[in-house]
Amino acid sequence: MSKLRKARQRVNPGLDARLGSLLRQRRQELGLSQSVLGKKLDLTFQQIQKYEHGTNQLTVSRLLQICRILNTPIDYFLAPQAAPFHYKPLDYRLMRALHGIRNERAKQVLLSLARCLT
Repeated sequence: MSKLRKARQRVNPGLDARLGSLLRQRRQELGLSQSVLGKKLDLTFQQIQKYEHGTNQLTVSRLLQICRILNTPIDYFLAPQAAPFHYKPLDYRLMRALHGIRNERAKQVLLSLARCLT
C-alpha cells in the first residue's frame, strides 16, 4: 500500500459518523438547512451532507468554525458521553420556539412548567 493511501485511511470511522450525526442534530435544532450552513462555511450543501453522513472527515479547524456558527461549545461534539438523540418533529419545533424567546424570565417560567409536567 502506498504512503498516500495509508495517509488517507481513517483512524476512527465511527467517530466521523458520530460527529456527523451530532452536527445534523444541532443544525436541525437551530432550524438551519444544509444550504444555509454551507453558505456560512463557504461550502456546498453536498459537503455538509458528506460531513453529516460521516463520508468526509471534519478537521479540527472546520469543527471550531462550525461551533462558532452554531453557537455550540466544542464539548457538544467531543464529550465522551455525547451521543445523538432522536427527536420527533414536534421536539424540533418546540426547541426552535424556545430558542426564539428573548425574555429570560419567560424562559425560567417555561422551564419550571416543563419540570412540573415530567
